[in-house]
Amino acid sequence: MAQPTVPTEVLIQLNHVFTSLSSPDNEQRTAAEAQLNEQWVAAQPDLLLLGLAQFVANNSDTQLRSYCSVLLRRLAYRTISIEGREENLWSIVNESTQQGVKELLLSALANETDQGARHKVSDAIAEIARFDLGKGETWDALLKALFDCTQSPHAAYRESAFRIFATIPDLIANQHADALQQVFLSSLTDVDNQSVRLEALKASCAYIIQADEKTRMAFINLMPHMLEPLTPLIAAHEDQDLVDCLVVLIELADTAPKLFRNVLPNVLTGMVSIAKDKSFEDRTRQTVLELLLSLAEAAPSMIRKLPNFAQEVIPVAMEMVTDIDDDEEWYTTDDDLTCLSQIDDDDNEENYVMGEGTLDRVARTLGGKAVVPIAFQYIPQMIQSGEWQQRRAALMTISSIGEGCIKVMQPELSNIISMILPSFKDVHPRVRYAACNAIGQMSTDFAPFLQENFHQIVVSALLPLMEDPQPRVQAHAAAAMVNFCEEAEKHILEPYLDAIFERLLVLLRTSKRYVQEQAITTIATVADSAEERFMKYHNVIMPLLLDVLRQATDKEYRLLRARAVECASLIGLAIGKEAFSPYTVDFINLLAEIQQTVTEDDDSITTYLLAAWARMCKMMGQDFLPYLPNIMPPLLVSAKLTPEFTFVDPDEEDVESQFPADDGWEFVGINGQQIGIKTSVLEEKSTAVEMLVSYARDLGAGFLPYVPEVLEIALPLLKFYFHEGVRHAAAALLPLLLTDAKEANVAPNELAIMWNSIFEKLIKVMKIEDDLSFLAQVYVTFSECVNVLGTNCLLPTQIEEYIKATNEQLSKSFDRLKTREEEKQNGEYDPEDDEELAEEEATEEDVLEEIKGSFMTIFKALGPAFMPYFEQLSPVLNQFLTIPNSSGHEWAISVSQGMSKLAGAN
Repeated sequence: MAQPTVPTEVLIQLNHVFTSLSSPDNEQRTAAEAQLNEQWVAAQPDLLLLGLAQFVANNSDTQLRSYCSVLLRRLAYRTISIEGREENLWSIVNESTQQGVKELLLSALANETDQGARHKVSDAIAEIARFDLGKGETWDALLKALFDCTQSPHAAYRESAFRIFATIPDLIANQHADALQQVFLSSLTDVDNQSVRLEALKASCAYIIQADEKTRMAFINLMPHMLEPLTPLIAAHEDQDLVDCLVVLIELADTAPKLFRNVLPNVLTGMVSIAKDKSFEDRTRQTVLELLLSLAEAAPSMIRKLPNFAQEVIPVAMEMVTDIDDDEEWYTTDDDLTCLSQIDDDDNEENYVMGEGTLDRVARTLGGKAVVPIAFQYIPQMIQSGEWQQRRAALMTISSIGEGCIKVMQPELSNIISMILPSFKDVHPRVRYAACNAIGQMSTDFAPFLQENFHQIVVSALLPLMEDPQPRVQAHAAAAMVNFCEEAEKHILEPYLDAIFERLLVLLRTSKRYVQEQAITTIATVADSAEERFMKYHNVIMPLLLDVLRQATDKEYRLLRARAVECASLIGLAIGKEAFSPYTVDFINLLAEIQQTVTEDDDSITTYLLAAWARMCKMMGQDFLPYLPNIMPPLLVSAKLTPEFTFVDPDEEDVESQFPADDGWEFVGINGQQIGIKTSVLEEKSTAVEMLVSYARDLGAGFLPYVPEVLEIALPLLKFYFHEGVRHAAAALLPLLLTDAKEANVAPNELAIMWNSIFEKLIKVMKIEDDLSFLAQVYVTFSECVNVLGTNCLLPTQIEEYIKATNEQLSKSFDRLKTREEEKQNGEYDPEDDEELAEEEATEEDVLEEIKGSFMTIFKALGPAFMPYFEQLSPVLNQFLTIPNSSGHEWAISVSQGMSKLAGAN
């Protein structure tokens, strides 16, 4: 077929535009961008895309060919507004244009001689193929061309084919698995060209990941060959290519870990040898550990059958924890490094951070029996070492493995704490800091056992370090005290309160801002835990906090003010309305002033303000109503926040500077694209919706003026899948809004309209929800709404919909129960997975209990009229009775007995 042609004069005009777009002159580049958008994108999209493809296929300038490939990919899917609707350029051009572009790109693929330009052509082809597949269309000529390329004697053609398959594996999803294995195998074992082997590895991984379970397992014999491309890379220490290969193997391990079963011993040996070898780059050593961790987390029972896994990985991880320098910045920076869960966040690519994370993940995956004996082979000698890095590493190892090893470590806690205690007096501040970290983490992991049995030892160890000569240690001792106090009973804390507050007041007056911030946080935690026992301290602390709020107004003190807001509001809750009354007016006025000064979207104090207002409402009750008109508008703005998204082009540079992690950006790869979401917005939104729950609960009828708008916000959030906290809070809000309206004596017909709008959204979620935790919440919300409304609130059509949705969910629940029981019977169940299995079953039981509760609630509202509807569920309920000695069997019996009892009583 003849290639489409673009008039020469058009190509000359476009050539001028494209050349100007890459000009170093800003004015020339800006003018070219305007010309491109106005004269071509908006006015002549067909000629633009065809012209770009013509340059890609036929221009003699390699750099221009490459540039036009990238530009074609970006412009084709740029969204533009047409007659009020959003469309991308590719969708609006003529079909003949689309066909012409495809033909020119295939021509470029066949004739391009420059490797870099070929890569960009391949990427443009993959993007168009992805779009076609998304619309259910096929590009048959492409598939034939690519399979021809895989058989080509020229390595460049084979490499391009696999590059496209790796980017868009759905292209070959319907091809015969045996034939594909042969295609992959021939290039995975291509000894003459490393680039072909690497792309074949990426393509085979991408294909397997998107395949179904049966098809995946058919590739198990290909696995040894999929690892072969690593061997020359390891021998040559080609770190970048090695990391690229490991990344795709990690994705494969996450999705299809059983494929690694036969090669696991070799993978373990090879990866550990790289992790130990300091001649490799740190990133490479960390990535091989990530592969092993991914396998362990995806298939823990398979890893447990490898007897030397923990034995090999744990010493390597502990050695990495020692790889830390005594950086001067640690002593001098004013940044907050005291959070026990996010220490040295800026150093998240350091070996010691990877080592600590590895220990944590191995412990949580394999458990204490596998981990504790090996870790404690090394810990005693390390904690006695003359090198501070070794002593610190021993303590950080204890911190890291505790959560996963509770059952094994708790009986030995006395010995472990005795081993740690000398470190609180270590000559090196980094070791004292690590001792605080260890005891703080253990206070969380072993709560409340540690608090009940070792409170005197722990508090006596931490108090002196709150007076340490090194401010960083002071702050971390105060942070560890937070962890201890959060889980301590009031009677345990009481004897120590004087000593704790005496030191916290000293820290509050220190010159280091991060120490002040931590002191305030610790005061807040202790106040929250001590409650009324805090009464004797508020008259000293509250004036100091109010001074902070009045005086610390510069941007650098944002976090200090935010912590002071949090602390003062928690003190209000702890001591109650009457005791707090001397400060109430001043504090509320200060909150209002601060709220007026928030002008930047990233100001973290917004979230603290939302929570503080809600605490004041809880403390003041109806006395809080006069303040609502000023508080609700910004709260509703926060509740309506929409998360910010971005799609990042693979060729785009400086992504980290454009979308910094510090601003809350997180990226995830989906179908070959990098999608970014600004998560900081999600936290503010979640807090706002939780605060609406608080107001609706605490203010009752007084909240009525806001009920309609809040309901309008809450209902769509039942499907807000970006943040589970938002969904749960939105669901919890609905029955509270009905209660507020009912208490305010809203007319029955208006109440019915409210309920109908709630039911409509609720039932849609009930039918399709797969998140069991949220499904339980949905049934709770449904039952609470029915309880609020009472007799005859459900229409016959609504009951039918409820029965249909519940039947569907019960069928799914039975299938999950049956699968678990069959795995136990077939020997697929690993006793080491007890804890994980128990969690799954507990979540399932929660859902079933809430469903049972909804039966009882409806019966109470409708009486015997509900029974004909309920009997429609008999077949699925009887299925649960077919699995004896199961929780589902017991549940079905309890449902039957409960409903019979209710029916009998009526």
